[in-house]
Amino acid sequence: MTERTSKLFPLTLLTLAALVSAPAHAVSDSQPVDDALNRLEVLYDGMLPWVAELYDPESGGFYESLGLKKKLEPKDYGPDIQSTHNCFSFIRQSDQYAKMPESFREKLIHYFQSRQDPETGYFVDPDYPDMWDNQRVLGRALSFSTGSLRVLGAKPLYPLPGESAAPAKSQGSSATQKNGSKSSGNGEGGAAQVNAQPSKQIYRVPSTVTESAAAEPSTPDNVYRVPSVADLDMSSVPPHLVSAEAMRAWMDERPWDHAWTAVDNIQSQSTLIKTLPEPLQTQIVDEVIRYISERQEADTGYVGGGNDAVRLSGAFKLVLFCRAVNRPIPAADKIQATVIEWLQSGSATDRIFFIRNACDMLNMLIKQTGNELTEEELVSVIEFGVRELRRFHQDDGGFCSFTYGNFVSPNDLYLGKNSIPATAGPQSDVNGTRMAIAARDALYGLAGQKAPKLQMDGFWEACLNTPVY
Repeated sequence: MTERTSKLFPLTLLTLAALVSAPAHAVSDSQPVDDALNRLEVLYDGMLPWVAELYDPESGGFYESLGLKKKLEPKDYGPDIQSTHNCFSFIRQSDQYAKMPESFREKLIHYFQSRQDPETGYFVDPDYPDMWDNQRVLGRALSFSTGSLRVLGAKPLYPLPGESAAPAKSQGSSATQKNGSKSSGNGEGGAAQVNAQPSKQIYRVPSTVTESAAAEPSTPDNVYRVPSVADLDMSSVPPHLVSAEAMRAWMDERPWDHAWTAVDNIQSQSTLIKTLPEPLQTQIVDEVIRYISERQEADTGYVGGGNDAVRLSGAFKLVLFCRAVNRPIPAADKIQATVIEWLQSGSATDRIFFIRNACDMLNMLIKQTGNELTEEELVSVIEFGVRELRRFHQDDGGFCSFTYGNFVSPNDLYLGKNSIPATAGPQSDVNGTRMAIAARDALYGLAGQKAPKLQMDGFWEACLNTPVY
């Protein structure tokens, strides 16, 4: 890439293409880089046996941890949508996906379809009625379920939030509807009490570095297909999305003392924004980009407060938002330089999310800026990943989310003030392992390579015959 082209990137449509192109080739045929990647790969050798053990043959889903499956935790929770989606994603990244038994596929389809509420269109696990009170979780479960069903060649049984079409016919499964009862866990009219209109609040959730909102003509596999403008009920649009002015006022109210949370709030609206009719959709996106640009620090490109890792994660959410709406990342060169400096500083992390966020974001930034890493920089970034991921790696084969303790949090429901300490001892959790896989994908991408498929002989035998506790 020439210097002239690099300078012109932000001004042309090449910026958008770069965000979804193949990984940038920073360094090729480098033994130091290959050696660093080999050290990284060792950390994932025992992952698939752990995934197989998490499977629940009765429901067709996957547990968040072995402690939950073996009923060693304070609450007797079952498999959950988020963990099931993520474990299916792990399988798809393995050499076992092509060998997937039809019985497993049908059971997995039934798992997701049986969790859709016919009234609202949302997907909720019957073991987790608290999902109805958390719009972020509802949105994530919607994206996870519809995305997995699409990959499996099936469809939801009922219209999705925001759709008014007739119920979709199931494909590839003879499973009957077995819906989790929202009334039993809500007590106040179910989903209708979730922020007034839960059935119209739709969120998009990123998966791994390989996902892209425009990578293929088809919709990304973890986002349900956006209905046409003719299908939308504009009266259901949240007040903050009815105009650019309303959106700015809503953004003003975000907790900007914690960059990660503030920008995550904004990024979570991307799918709903993309359902808006024009010109409102463009006006809202323009306002978000303008607002963020005004808040960005001139020297770092960061917005909002918090420690370095929190601010870095806020920048990562900005990058994800820009990718989702096909817009250039404002101050991408400044953010990239700041991220590289942080990665080379030797800072230790206490949450695996920070590792994924930094590596994944750097990969995307380079695709826009064209400022590729030197061999020395690339090796140092990979070694950062190896060193930090090793701190989260567990004896059972996966990765935990935190260095300061283990927690029970299926569907991401019970963290922060509502955290439930795990009593089963040190163990991996699916969400932490998902972050480790995303970091792995990003590190290979920075080296201009595609991460090799995870491997395990006898995976399906182990999975389908795993004990039921």
